[in-house]
Amino acid sequence: MAERLRILRASDLDGTLDMRDVLALIERAFAERGLGRTEMPPKSYLHFPSHQGVLLIMPGNLPQLEQAAVKLINVHTRNPVEHGLPTLIATVVLISPETGEPLCIMDGTYVTGMRTGAVSGVATKYLARKDARVLGIVGAGFQGPFQLDAVRHSMAVDEVLVADLVLERARKLAERARGFGLKARACETVEEVVRGCDVLVTATPSDHPIVKDDWVHEGMHINCVGTYAKGKQEIEGAILTRAMVVVDDWEQASHAGEINVPVTRGEFDRSGVYAELPQIVAGLKPGRTDDSAITVFDTTGLAIQDVVTAWQAFQVAKERNLGFIIDPLYT
Repeated sequence: MAERLRILRASDLDGTLDMRDVLALIERAFAERGLGRTEMPPKSYLHFPSHQGVLLIMPGNLPQLEQAAVKLINVHTRNPVEHGLPTLIATVVLISPETGEPLCIMDGTYVTGMRTGAVSGVATKYLARKDARVLGIVGAGFQGPFQLDAVRHSMAVDEVLVADLVLERARKLAERARGFGLKARACETVEEVVRGCDVLVTATPSDHPIVKDDWVHEGMHINCVGTYAKGKQEIEGAILTRAMVVVDDWEQASHAGEINVPVTRGEFDRSGVYAELPQIVAGLKPGRTDDSAITVFDTTGLAIQDVVTAWQAFQVAKERNLGFIIDPLYT
């Protein structure tokens, strides 16, 4: 019997997910990947340079969970100013592994925010020092609140330091952190955040390093979140050469992750990568073993993360009868 198609808008999805649940889902997805039990073709890109935009196509399949989906996500940096639209616009299509039918078309912006935050949370769990207490966030835009919510569940945060090109955005994120009962303040410089934190999250679209090697101290963990395309870079390449570097996926990271610029320049190669995070989560390699080590996690975003997060949102939406349902498109 044909399945009817559920449509979920952003307003339907907001608040459907608990970050603690998403952290567990992302950890499971990483483990499945590490054990070789996922199917995830490389991302495809369409570039729109005259519009300062790029579109990514991301398919993923987790056979053990009977979950599959495709995500389309754009990054158009001129959207807010020129069109009154978000920089990120994402759409996820859930596919039935049994029949190939589309089961749901949903806005993917909220799902992307939640899963990207959770990825940093999982990385922090395995790579940060156990006594890490100060969280630094550089970039207080769309992704900032998700990073804060996820990482605070993965380390015993005492204080949060925030920096952003727009100081008022940093102040708002610091205020949000105080709402969780945390000590928090907005900083006027990136340097102040980096020098003062134990765990650093960079969540900017920068195309040049904003974190200097001189500022990074022993024992620090860095989650590089913002780099999503060739030529983007948030931290100086010299940091990588003295760090234990972990990526989510070598092929994606070397082409579009934080390491892409040093790789292109011949300053960094695969021998400098300690592990892919799925290997660590699956127990194939240990995480941090030295409290004095600098650890860097380069995340480009994996389709399987969107799959498990979107399916969880779909299940909640069905339970709550959210969105609206239409007849199959092929009838």
